[in-house]
Amino acid sequence: MLTFIKELLTWWNRQTLGTRLQTIFFGKLVGEDSFGNKYYENKKRKKRWVIYNGEIEATKIPVEWYSWMHFIKNKIEIKILASRSK
Repeated sequence: MLTFIKELLTWWNRQTLGTRLQTIFFGKLVGEDSFGNKYYENKKRKKRWVIYNGEIEATKIPVEWYSWMHFIKNKIEIKILASRSK
């Protein structure tokens, strides 16, 4: 119950209720990094977001995933596109 209240009222502890709902209804899991962060995009592939493992800290995003979040082509993006085309 305490976790639900923290999720409802605070944004600095992982994700808010709105982010959880958006992830459930519109999110598609793309991958996970070495820190345990999970990366999602919507079904139209126009929005991307991360659910942090633990406390939110933007410096915990590796370079490859940072560029993916900002729609810059890199090795991860190429691997994902290659796996989708198979």
